[in-house]
Amino acid sequence: MRRKKRQVTDLELIKKFVEKTQVVRIALNGEKYPYVVPVNFGYEWNEEELMLFIHGAAEGKKVNMIKNDPHVAIEMDGHHRLIEGTSNAATYSYAYQSFIGFGHASFLEDLEEKRKALHVLMDHAAKGASFDEIPEAMLKRTGIIKITLASYTMKENIHPDEK
Repeated sequence: MRRKKRQVTDLELIKKFVEKTQVVRIALNGEKYPYVVPVNFGYEWNEEELMLFIHGAAEGKKVNMIKNDPHVAIEMDGHHRLIEGTSNAATYSYAYQSFIGFGHASFLEDLEEKRKALHVLMDHAAKGASFDEIPEAMLKRTGIIKITLASYTMKENIHPDEK
């Protein structure tokens, strides 16, 4: 990381950022160009290892690309705010938080694993809401992608008003 002073290494701060973020962008290796798609997600931590769960159709462009090459990159960002400067443009900056990760995507096939992943996803998207049991027919036709990150980094530029 070029600007080490912006690197976030505190795992609790990283976990809080992931918790409040609702959209992750997944970068896939395409035939000619990279393919980036924003999706909602659920997640689980296993100590410092982060796993993301994405739901969607069991077929399509994203699925085919992962089958051809399961290596993925992910990106999350937030806390955006302009840091105003003086009349000189070089004195302006931008507050943000960003998270970049690299890992491997796989497909969940076991119905109980899919059910658990969907509950994890819904718990993240609609914290505290209760849901009926997910019908088996729905589980069978829903695609669930699990992304296990091999590495990740986070950085931030905090607005002066928030320090």
